[in-house]
Amino acid sequence: MRKNQKYSKEEMYLAIELWQESGLSQVKFCSREKLSVKTFSYWLRKYRKEKAFQVKGDKKVSDTFIPVEISRGGTPTETNANSGRIDVSFSDGVQLSCPVGIDISQLKTLINF
Repeated sequence: MRKNQKYSKEEMYLAIELWQESGLSQVKFCSREKLSVKTFSYWLRKYRKEKAFQVKGDKKVSDTFIPVEISRGGTPTETNANSGRIDVSFSDGVQLSCPVGIDISQLKTLINF
C-alpha cells in the first residue's frame, strides 16, 4: 500500500484485520505497509463502528451489549432457593447457573466455553 492513495473499504478492512493479527502498534504497522496513520485511524473508526453492530434478521445486534431480562419466576420457595445466583439461558437452550459472587474471569470462561 502507498501513501496518498485512495483505498476501498475491503482493502482497508483487510489491512485492519492484518494489523490486529500482527501484534504491532498502529504506527509500526502503517510504517511497514506504507500507510498514512491518519487514513488508517479513519478506517479503523469506521471498522469498529460497523463491527459493533451486526444485522440479525431485521434487527441490529450489538457485539458488546446484549438484552437482559430480569425476572422473579417461580414460587417464593423456588425464588429463595435460587437467590444469590446468576442464571443465564442461551437461545440454543443451554442454561448456566452460578453464584452471584463468582469471579468474573471464571464466568467469562464458562460463557465462552
